[in-house]
Amino acid sequence: MHPAQVAAVMGAAYGLHVSPLTVTRWESGQEAPTEEELTALAGALWCSIGDLMAAPRTAREHRLAAGNPAADVALRLGITSAAYEEMERSGRWQLTRSQAALLTEMLALPLAAHLEVTGQAGRLAELLRRAVTTRWQGYVRPVHRLVPRPRPRIEGALHHLHADYQSLTGTLDWGAGTITLNPGEEARAFLEGIVEVFCRRLEARGTA
Repeated sequence: MHPAQVAAVMGAAYGLHVSPLTVTRWESGQEAPTEEELTALAGALWCSIGDLMAAPRTAREHRLAAGNPAADVALRLGITSAAYEEMERSGRWQLTRSQAALLTEMLALPLAAHLEVTGQAGRLAELLRRAVTTRWQGYVRPVHRLVPRPRPRIEGALHHLHADYQSLTGTLDWGAGTITLNPGEEARAFLEGIVEVFCRRLEARGTA
């Protein structure tokens, strides 16, 4: 379909008047459609919203990919649409444990997004950074308290995470532990995204 045809269908079927130039900018990544426009665009192209998106990462992206309006999600959680949309926009989630579990179930959230909506991502990041820069074995129990996965899988993921980080840095063994010597840019980037790396490693080890 030509961009003009896509724009015409969106206007006729969904009452959204966008220009062919706007459609072209969406295709090139210069602009991003709003949630309403994304829904209409998927309808015009006879596909799902998820087909138009990259792999979802945040709760919002998972909700959009699943085609769930924010108002419907808020209703099931028992909160106002405005409150839900603000949490989704800001990333500052204020949900009870049962609400977070329900949201995870509704949107089929992966571990990293689940930790975000439960408010545990920051604490986990702190523990993981300590684990990879010192002795990882001492952090198995506190990480296990935060992450709903079997302990042996957490041990394996921490072990490999530690090895990955140490391979990016210079280390000095001194008997009681190791000292990291001036970690470079790659190592600092690793620490910055450590929760996502840990979750990928953990989930790559299977679901058993």
